[in-house]
Amino acid sequence: MIITPEIVAAFRADPLLAAFTDATKWPDAMVIEALCEADTETGSSRWGAFELACGNFKWRGMKYFAAHWLATNFGTLGIGAPPNSDARLNVAQKAVGDESIGYRVAAMMDAGNDWLTYTNYGQQFYRLKKRAGMGAKAV
Repeated sequence: MIITPEIVAAFRADPLLAAFTDATKWPDAMVIEALCEADTETGSSRWGAFELACGNFKWRGMKYFAAHWLATNFGTLGIGAPPNSDARLNVAQKAVGDESIGYRVAAMMDAGNDWLTYTNYGQQFYRLKKRAGMGAKAV
């Protein structure tokens, strides 16, 4: 899929994504990259065909995933911030004397989906992703 200027403009025009309207903080090239990532994440036939319409399931998934990708990689500062390479995992630590240990605490969901809980956008995408996986699939 080619991400056109019309798609970028529609992404920026969504009132739920008002945080991404500033083209200086969020240049078109970065929004295009995020939407390309989102297109890949919503690539299966279960998401349906893309249409630039408010009720289109794939478009909704793409918007939420792209917003989440931008927010988790760059935070509120936009492209001016260094990319965040930290993985958000549930970690516990314990120290006894001069010995200490840190370990991952099992979460309610696997680590791949745990990342989606970091922002509201990701939670909305995860909700749609679960819907996309529901039901039987004919081959």
